[in-house]
Amino acid sequence: MERVYALNDRDGSVVYRLPGHRFEDGREDSDLSPIWLPGDPKDLPEGVDIDDLRKVTVDK
Repeated sequence: MERVYALNDRDGSVVYRLPGHRFEDGREDSDLSPIWLPGDPKDLPEGVDIDDLRKVTVDK
């Protein structure tokens, strides 16, 4: 499953989501209801820099 990376504009952290993934608790990631997970800048695809990421607001 392909990860979609973004930058959390609340704290500047890298986050990612798994579009279409259904989690064990029954939640499903969708464009209308994305589930952002903590990421690591080291996991970004080759050639992608933090400055390339779109900004999103992640609720805690």
